[in-house]
Amino acid sequence: MSTISRVLGMFLKFIYDLLAKTFPSEPESISFFALSIIISTIIIKLVVLPINFSMVKNQKKMAELQPEIEKLQKKYKNDPQTLAAKQQKLYKEANYNILAGCLPMIIQMVVLIAFYRVFWEPSKYAFTDKAFFESINKNFFYIDSLEKVDKTMILAGIAALTTFLTSFLSMQTQPAQNEQSKSMMRSMMIIMPLFIFWMGRNFQSGLLLYWVVGNIFTVIQQMITNAMVSKSVSEEVK
Repeated sequence: MSTISRVLGMFLKFIYDLLAKTFPSEPESISFFALSIIISTIIIKLVVLPINFSMVKNQKKMAELQPEIEKLQKKYKNDPQTLAAKQQKLYKEANYNILAGCLPMIIQMVVLIAFYRVFWEPSKYAFTDKAFFESINKNFFYIDSLEKVDKTMILAGIAALTTFLTSFLSMQTQPAQNEQSKSMMRSMMIIMPLFIFWMGRNFQSGLLLYWVVGNIFTVIQQMITNAMVSKSVSEEVK
């Protein structure tokens, strides 16, 4: 994890240096440091976009296949071996990969944890020259330094709201669930944003900015991907 944090830190520093060399001066309301967080987050999201597209496509396929799976479960409820074989055949014909949904979540969690370490110790992973890091302007509109906690909790509130939106859109691609599962997912859709808001009290503003930008990108991505995938999946599972 430390190695990944160093790579992400170097990438963040590269974006900062590029901005500093390209533009003669920083905008008054937003520092190059803030811009480097925004740009690096978008680039990383674009890199993993094909993987996310595959995950959403897989989830849509499962949703489309669920009625057929339920029929098989009822028909072969007393014959688990035949049921397993029939399900595997159904998955193969629809080109459905059970493991494809796990990889994107693992990658996103690894990147999140690695970036958390970068923002927790930026002088270790990104800006190794402590004096230089202290000297650069790190403001982001009303926040005087992204290295500090946003005491107004505005950024934490936006992070919570965008987390809710990503969860809501993600639920649209989930396979049909029983009432208990649906209730659990709805509860998580509320609990997770509240948890992010609560944790935001102690997070550096830079990490929250990364989270917000990533969520906004994900919301737009999911809206477009859901529309694109729905048609493609419907054709594949026919």
